[in-house]
Amino acid sequence: MQLSLHSICLLVGILQSLPVSAENITWPWQTYRSSSAEPPSLNITKYGPTSPGYLFFDQNGQYAHNYSLFIMSDDNELVWQSTIGDYAAFQTQTFEGKPVLTFFNGISLPEPYGWGHGIIQILDDSYTSIYNVSLTAEEEHFVTISELDPKQLASYLDMHESKITAENTILVTAYNVTQYDLSSVGGPHDGWVTDCLFYELDVKTSKVLFKWSALDHVDQIPISNVLQFYPVSDFGKNQSIPYGYFHINSVDKFEDGSYLISSRYYCSIFKISRNGTVEWTLQGQTGGDFQLDDRLSFCYQHDARIRQDLGNIVQISIFDNDNSDVVSGVNQTKGIFMTLDTETEKAVLDQEYVDAQDPVFARSQGNLQLLDNGNVIMGYGSTPKIREYNPDGSVLMTAQFGPGDGVIFSYRAYRQPWTGRPKTPPSAFACIDATNNKTSVYMSWLGSTEHNSWKVYAGSSNSSLILADEVERTGFETLASIPGQFALVQVEAQGPGVTNNRMSPVVISQGVC
Repeated sequence: MQLSLHSICLLVGILQSLPVSAENITWPWQTYRSSSAEPPSLNITKYGPTSPGYLFFDQNGQYAHNYSLFIMSDDNELVWQSTIGDYAAFQTQTFEGKPVLTFFNGISLPEPYGWGHGIIQILDDSYTSIYNVSLTAEEEHFVTISELDPKQLASYLDMHESKITAENTILVTAYNVTQYDLSSVGGPHDGWVTDCLFYELDVKTSKVLFKWSALDHVDQIPISNVLQFYPVSDFGKNQSIPYGYFHINSVDKFEDGSYLISSRYYCSIFKISRNGTVEWTLQGQTGGDFQLDDRLSFCYQHDARIRQDLGNIVQISIFDNDNSDVVSGVNQTKGIFMTLDTETEKAVLDQEYVDAQDPVFARSQGNLQLLDNGNVIMGYGSTPKIREYNPDGSVLMTAQFGPGDGVIFSYRAYRQPWTGRPKTPPSAFACIDATNNKTSVYMSWLGSTEHNSWKVYAGSSNSSLILADEVERTGFETLASIPGQFALVQVEAQGPGVTNNRMSPVVISQGVC
């Protein structure tokens, strides 16, 4: 299931109408002769050895060169780029014992909304779509803002979560525009809010296994508690500008089957029991049900994750934006590891991750990933940077793919191992260098990680192609220069794991290079 072209065009129109603080913003991108891919050129600075694995990120924002998904290396080499679309939360996960790629595919609405409608798409290692996880308006009675046509929305799942669990289910979020009396918090009696929901679904059927709604639990999470962090202001007057007071942005699952959720505007994370009640609240400024140690505070956070679950002792990590559309430019964005003791009701800071030499004030989005070797990856959301830290908090690498904050961004970013085995064949481009009596051959294989060399065949007809050269792979695109002028060229990828689809189509050499 793919969202319609109409919806994508609508999104682009919305984004293009946004004001920005700078004009003529550009960022360099890469181009190739053998491929139409155009990934950003990463500005990479390393301060030490980095971890194995590729960088996974999406590219979005008003000044993004293209809205795509990317897998790239530390050497600024492309591995794979998706088609154009509105995507988020791109990563590899494990489903039924096999590695898969997962991401949100739909339309996303910019601030002051900050949510979207779409599907969670799952690809196998050949980049073939195998599952589309979705929830429709008919199934869950979803409502959107007045400006969107519900008939054009194939699914109402949101971009904020798509975590596959150990039980091979998937955790997802949704935003539902709902009428609600806001008079008790200074809003209209006939007001509108954006209710935040999370679900646990069956991946293959999208069957609902668990459902939770923030509005159903205002007795435990009162709307009045959010006002100091996100005032009602002019929101909530009609269906076009609902008051998005909760803003759920991550869901994780405890070993006992309960859930950990993050609310951006409450500056809080909550433990939700299997019966839907709130077991505890950790509020980043006041503590909520916990006493914060003197070093621990957070607000407007994203990506709350359970790192260790020992019953009453729980270690949690968050991406602490500490900036938003309400307050920004005061406190640096940082990564936080903290330990909660539910018996003593104390929350203690374990480790912070922040680059004092290059402060970041990310107003939205972002994530923190713990690698197997103890290193930490942080994707800075609305600030287009990816960083790797040592366990002690020192910076190992910064990769930048855009300027400033809020004009080019990636919802989350990861470093992960990946083996890609595309069903599509390699691509080649050839041109005649008559001056030097040579044929230049450019070759690439989008998505392949296993080939390490190329064979180049050339001739005057399909039946007369002969082996003209063998070259080592030199990045995403490899150039071979073979003596003579050949009308036709074909390339073959070589590597220990390469068995299928390794021959490119035969291409006609262009008259000039």
